Amino acid sequence: MIQDTRHDLRDLLRCLAMPFQLQSLIFVVLTSALLSFFTGGDLIRLVVSLAAIWMLLVWLTQYALHIIDDAANGVREAQTASVEMATAFLDARAWVHPTLAVAIAVMLYLNPSWPRIPVLIGAAILFPASLGASAMTGHALHALHPGEIARVMRGMGVFYPLVVAFVLGCAMVGLLIAQRTDSRFIVVASMEMLVLLAYAGLGGALYLRRLELGFEPRQSPERVAERAESGRQAERQRFVDELYKDLRVRESARAAGNAARWLRESQPEHLKGDLHAIIEAGRRWSEPREYPRMLRGLIPVLLEMKQPALAFALVEAGLAAAAQFAPATEAEALQLIRYAQHTGRRRAARQLLENFLAANSATPPGAALLALKSAMDSETA
Repeated sequence: MIQDTRHDLRDLLRCLAMPFQLQSLIFVVLTSALLSFFTGGDLIRLVVSLAAIWMLLVWLTQYALHIIDDAANGVREAQTASVEMATAFLDARAWVHPTLAVAIAVMLYLNPSWPRIPVLIGAAILFPASLGASAMTGHALHALHPGEIARVMRGMGVFYPLVVAFVLGCAMVGLLIAQRTDSRFIVVASMEMLVLLAYAGLGGALYLRRLELGFEPRQSPERVAERAESGRQAERQRFVDELYKDLRVRESARAAGNAARWLRESQPEHLKGDLHAIIEAGRRWSEPREYPRMLRGLIPVLLEMKQPALAFALVEAGLAAAAQFAPATEAEALQLIRYAQHTGRRRAARQLLENFLAANSATPPGAALLALKSAMDSETA
């Protein structure tokens, strides 16, 4: 499968724009206002509001997971936040990375002798891969699976350092805002937007590297093309079945006309496959007389379309079905015999010439065909 990369930059920008869509902004404003209220004030308010703060943080994490899932799966419209997202047990993935962050903070606090910078750098390097692994598979445990994490790193390739740098950049911007801004609401809202932006960027990177990662998004140009091709193949099969029905009632001319119309309407990339589908189906039909007649009627169509190779494929199929198969006109015979000679098929060229002369023995051949026969006889001698 070949990935369509023409719109990669546009797709990435649309992913990064998801946190700035109206439904996302409404969510950020609402949760930021509530978090600012519950975390502001004295210790008593903070303790009393712990349940509300917990619910809001879970809501934020769930919404961020929806952002990365949608971005990775080709969806470019942010979801409207629902109350169901605030359910703590809705998605186990919502627990993994917050728990890891708390665990790292506690371990560093309890072990002041540990070097903090290397630990934080290692966590920053592994975080995008861990989050990406759980986003691709939908399993929380894959966020901790070394094989899945390594798979994301390998699949991202040279993009992975850029993703890490982008996530670190979001963290640094958040730290800068927290240090320079006195408004609690602005700080909380900025933090939420940066979290959503980091998740959207990672989801967009997963989407762009989907083939390298072995990841199949719900929506992608490849899936659209696959569905279109499946639909076209089903339609082609119905058409081929109709050809068989025509041949069964000895309507080879009607079958040839319908097949010619189908081939003329085929896209260039589908023409060869369509013709081969007709030929392959014909080999299974028990129509030793009508099937070669239909093939003979298609030869001038393909020659008119400047497709001598496909026209000769009809000849080969006709010879396989009937040893005396020959084109209908001398002009077609000349063109096909010369094509066979130019492509090194001398035996087929000789058989085609003999079949045409035998089928038209009552009509004297033209000068061009006689000259061609003389040249072939001389070559054989």
